[in-house]
Parts: sequence; C-alpha cells; structure tokens
Amino acid sequence: MKNGRVYGIAILIALFFTISCEKSDETATIENSLALPLYESMVIDFSDFGYNSNSGKSAALFYNDKAPDGNWFFSKIVVDVWNSALFTTLAVPVASFKSAFAHSPQDLGDNIWEWTYTVEGFSSQYTARLTGEVTGEEVLWKMYITKNGIGGFEEFLWFSGSSAMDGNSGFWLLNESAENPEAMLRIDWERTNNVIGSIRYTWVRELDEQENDDMFKDSYLEYGLQEGDFDAYFKVYAYNNNRQDFSDVRIEWNRETFLGRVRSFDYFEDEEWHCWDGDGEDIPCE
Repeated sequence: MKNGRVYGIAILIALFFTISCEKSDETATIENSLALPLYESMVIDFSDFGYNSNSGKSAALFYNDKAPDGNWFFSKIVVDVWNSALFTTLAVPVASFKSAFAHSPQDLGDNIWEWTYTVEGFSSQYTARLTGEVTGEEVLWKMYITKNGIGGFEEFLWFSGSSAMDGNSGFWLLNESAENPEAMLRIDWERTNNVIGSIRYTWVRELDEQENDDMFKDSYLEYGLQEGDFDAYFKVYAYNNNRQDFSDVRIEWNRETFLGRVRSFDYFEDEEWHCWDGDGEDIPCE
C-alpha cells in the first residue's frame, strides 16, 4: 500500500523541477553598487538528499537498497522528483542566469545595465541578454534568450523578477518556453547572513498542454533553514491526481547528523512524525 502511495505522490509532483544546487560565490557587486542576486535565489539546495550528499549516507542507502519502504526513502522520492522532473525544461534559463556572474555589464544609462553573452554547456547555442534596472526601491530584472541553429527561436523573455536594493529578498517569474511564453513558475526567496534562508517554487501556470485548467496551479515546494535540532526543511503542497485534492508533506532534518523526520497524512494516514537515524533507518521519534 505504501509503495503505491509513494508513486502516487511522485506522479502528482512530476511536473515540477529544479537544478541540483551548486554554490555560487558572494553576490557579484559591480559599478554603482548594482549587484546580481545570489545564484541560489533560483535553485533550491537538494544536496543533502543527493547521491553525493555531505554525509555520504544517502548514496550508500540508495545503492544498497536499504529501507525501501522507510521514512527516509519516502522523503528522498519526494525530493528527487522535484529535483529532476523539469530539469530539461528550465535548465537553459537557470544556466543562463548562472553564466551572468562570469561577465561584466554595460551601462546603458537611465539606471539600466545589460549583460550579453553566450551560454556555455549546451549542444545548441544560446545567447542571453540580462537587464537590471534600478528604480530606487528595487532592481527589476529581465532575461531574454535566443536559440540559434536547428530548433532555434527568436529572442523572448524567459524570466523576469525583482530584488530589494539590499539584496535580501526578491522573486523570479519564469515563462514556460518560446512556444508558450506564459508564466509557469514563481520563485520567492529571502536571504539571511549571505545565504538563502528560504526559497519557494509555486506553480502558477493557468492552463495545461490541452488548454484545460491546470489542476497543479498553486502547488508549491519550499526549502528553508530554521532553529533547533532539525535545522533544514522541505514543505510540499501539491495536487494529488489520485485523490483529486492537494496533499501536504513536511520533511525536516539535521544537516550535520542527517537525523530526520517526515510527516504526511496522505501517505502515513496519521498526523505523527516518522523519523530516521543517521544511517537512514527508521527509528521511533523522541
């Protein structure tokens, strides 16, 4: 029964995405104090549940096939689906933003700066044009992408957003594609002590591929840091196709010891926490 619920939840989340988090350097400050937001403002940190996590335990658990029905394994499935499902869809805009840190902008006047460069790492050639406009209260960002060659497309606005002048908060709004340049995903983020303290992906697409109401609209995944023994968390609220309703999953863990816990009424059929130890084995919650 639980395996069925696992894959049911995996399916309901399967339209979501992220790129595996890769830490950037400090915020890139340029002339006249204009700065790019942290790269991590666009990518959730999934590293503790990746195959090469800091603890090394998640990789061993996965390859040794331990705890296939356990609390840790269920949590990893939820995280993995979010981490990979839309990788191919949004890899280009995220990589385009990361590439901006390696280039210097041109001052266009009227408090507008522009970065223009080729995006590396893809078999096709993409050109990015990122603009930042200082309004006095915030910086408005726009990323235009062009693809050359086979399957190419003219320049279009792939994502936009804004950030506070102090660089401590902001949002991104990503459009789906050149063929369907409609809003698909909103990313809200907050920075604390030079790291991203919280980041939330919210599915905002109005219509699905068949032009019907998108039932996943308003689903979200949130990652954050918090005080206490479990100092990091994921919060998932996503539409469950099987239940035809929204489901909640809350995952908390310690980033040093890898002790963790998960709570999901639709999977466990109770409101209790379900815990694992540093080796990913199920244990009673204290």
